Amino acid sequence: MQFGEAIILSACPQTDGTQEVELNAVCPASNYERLNVVLGATRVAVPLDRPVRGAFRRFKVNLKADAPLNQGDKIPVEFFYPGEQAGVHCRGLSAGGVN
Repeated sequence: MQFGEAIILSACPQTDGTQEVELNAVCPASNYERLNVVLGATRVAVPLDRPVRGAFRRFKVNLKADAPLNQGDKIPVEFFYPGEQAGVHCRGLSAGGVN
């Protein structure tokens, strides 16, 4: 697993209290198969299509956040190799402008 950040490109409030968030993350290597978007205790898994190293990946997730999420804010992500287990906590990372 490797830690990284995704930048919020847009955030749209939904009627259920969540926000549909469009994110952009740079893949640190070509052999990751998924990433988790991390917001507090919430993790949302996003499959990756074996991107090349340094490739940008744009994706959307629905997140419930206590504070509004804004364009340009950064959110921690966890990148996983094939077969690697999720659930390891992001120690030492902050959520940038999301706090």
